[in-house]
Amino acid sequence: MIGRRPPWALATLVAAAVLLVGCSGVPMSISAQVPTSGPIEQGEQVGVQREDQFIRVIAREPRPGMTPEQVVQGFLDASASFDDDHAVAREYLTAPASANWDTGAGVTVYEGAPTLTALGDTVDVTAGRAGEIAANGRYEASGPAAQVDETFVLRQVDGEWRIDALPQGLLLSSSDVDRAFRSFSVFFFDPLFQTLVPDARMIPVVGPGLATTLVRGLVSGPSDWLEPAVRTGFPAGVGLNIDAVPVESGIAHVDLTVNARKADDRTRRAMSQQIVWTLRQLPDVQAVDITAGGQPLVVPSVPSPQPRDVYPGVDPDAMGTDVAAYATRVEGVVRLTPGEVTPVAGAAGVGEPPLVSLAVAQDGQSVAGTDTEGSVWQGRLIDGSPMIRVRPPGSPTGLAFDGTSLWVVDGGALLAVQPDGTSAKVTVSGLAKQTTLVAAVPSRDGTRAALIVRRGPRTGLMLARIVRGGGAVGAVTVSAPVRVESRLAEVTSVAWASSDTLAVLGAESAGSLQVFEVSLARGVVLARGAPSTPVSVAAAPGLPMLAGSADGLVYALDVGTWTERVRGSAPAYPN
Repeated sequence: MIGRRPPWALATLVAAAVLLVGCSGVPMSISAQVPTSGPIEQGEQVGVQREDQFIRVIAREPRPGMTPEQVVQGFLDASASFDDDHAVAREYLTAPASANWDTGAGVTVYEGAPTLTALGDTVDVTAGRAGEIAANGRYEASGPAAQVDETFVLRQVDGEWRIDALPQGLLLSSSDVDRAFRSFSVFFFDPLFQTLVPDARMIPVVGPGLATTLVRGLVSGPSDWLEPAVRTGFPAGVGLNIDAVPVESGIAHVDLTVNARKADDRTRRAMSQQIVWTLRQLPDVQAVDITAGGQPLVVPSVPSPQPRDVYPGVDPDAMGTDVAAYATRVEGVVRLTPGEVTPVAGAAGVGEPPLVSLAVAQDGQSVAGTDTEGSVWQGRLIDGSPMIRVRPPGSPTGLAFDGTSLWVVDGGALLAVQPDGTSAKVTVSGLAKQTTLVAAVPSRDGTRAALIVRRGPRTGLMLARIVRGGGAVGAVTVSAPVRVESRLAEVTSVAWASSDTLAVLGAESAGSLQVFEVSLARGVVLARGAPSTPVSVAAAPGLPMLAGSADGLVYALDVGTWTERVRGSAPAYPN
């Protein structure tokens, strides 16, 4: 049984060079760490931020006389090297096993050092399961108790042990994934073709050019999980005419199949918006030249090549120039702008009635909240506009706007409530048995929902897709909830910080409540601290995170420090 990597395997973790992506110079603090002897290998240039570093893993080939456990451990270590289709890792396999090993079948990600147990010609590998990366790059976090349990079968070849049967795909540690993968999005549209929606993917930084990989993913369509919630501008059958997207002098060249020329102007524009937004994540792409069968794909009123910033109107994180935060006081709801606190118009601004929770519609023209008896009120922010009770006294645990309706979670049921008080049940499917819905907060693009769920004494975070239409006209279904992180043991409040990031008030294990940022691409959880006794969190793209505290104050996260913003509670941004 092996509880850690043996000394001979440590060479697989040595980086031959640390490359600053996209830059020509290397700081002295970094270059001083580059070996002065031995092989130096050039790392793949990757389209990520300049401060990001890619460490190439140098895999160690098998040594004579290795035991079955050592062979399997060596194979696991070498699997983190993507060079030449995992050429060194394949040296640990028999010829038939190498021929049958599908490295593109997805990645199982484990935590820490695996335990290897040999029994005859088999080796069992067990470890904590962190998550899985599907073949298309979509990451799904595993539950806290999930385990990896895989068996490798070996046989001797010319007196040396080699792996003859193994699981398909890759088995990599979390640290291997952090070194070898980066998160990117391919962009699709909301059902109304008004805004783009990121479909996050984990992509290896060694292999085909990133521009090529991203556009391949785009023309292949959204992930199975997201597909029912989004739309694509690509007509059926349109793909890459040349299976490469070269980037030359800042211009990415995308040549689509000739049938793309049949698309009307609106469709050409939608395809171009998806392509440009997908490729603009790469800092070396300043413009995109889109052709079809070698001929320019003309989009009216858009220059060619198309600049990276030519389509601001479909920005998934656009919030407008006058977006403000809101909070509630006994004397009424207030609007928070830099250096100013202003009562809102209408009855909400004079505390008729006083609200203890608050939600603000995306257009900033309506608010809703609960009073001390659990009644739900809604009203327009217009002079003379009253607050209308849309739900009787009860025990609502979550309020959030979804387009024109207000989502209310009451008694574990999700209701879409209209301004006149009429309501319809929103179907929520896919939750585990004995799991209760506590809150559902839709994304601003209306395609996904962050869920707080309770099972036993614990609350947790999940992400579900929102499917509109289907059966009854206007029907909405929240379905296929998945975990997006595996660290938090308690979650009490959630808000959308961006189109692919959540702000979460929660706790790790027995720790105290604090604010975390959770990346939907990789499930990375970053602690942001908190004021004393936090009770709620608010967030929006490009704006400071806010936290409401039990001390009757609203705090803002300012350069890593929580500072008092205003007297009040239940801070909220338009959603």
